Amino acid sequence: MSIASRGIGATVAVAAMMASAMAQLSPHWQACTGNPGIDWDQQIKSCTALLESGTELKENVAIAYYNRALAYENKDDYAHAIADYDEALRLNPNDADALLYRGLDKQRLGDKAGGEADVAAAKRMNPDIGK
Repeated sequence: MSIASRGIGATVAVAAMMASAMAQLSPHWQACTGNPGIDWDQQIKSCTALLESGTELKENVAIAYYNRALAYENKDDYAHAIADYDEALRLNPNDADALLYRGLDKQRLGDKAGGEADVAAAKRMNPDIGK
């Protein structure tokens, strides 16, 4: 078997494993993405279902909170976004993105000092964040 054939075979095997893993995901994960291609209200609903399921790993719960926070943020509901960023950070204190966005939302609600502190902490964690 040539090197090229083995490489293609390995690529196909990895793609098959990824497809299998995606098929096992809850349908709610398909809508709880934090990405603008899916209606924000649908994302909030799907992320909430995941959070209420009690079946997700801690790491996944943190991601669901973060993604729901992004949805709230895009609906200009900064108070709910901050609450979800708080939960995401409680579960994953090293999430510089959650810290940055929480800081920006705090500033949007008039908490300039709290917002600046979060943004500064995020930049200490990841100097390239926000660039």
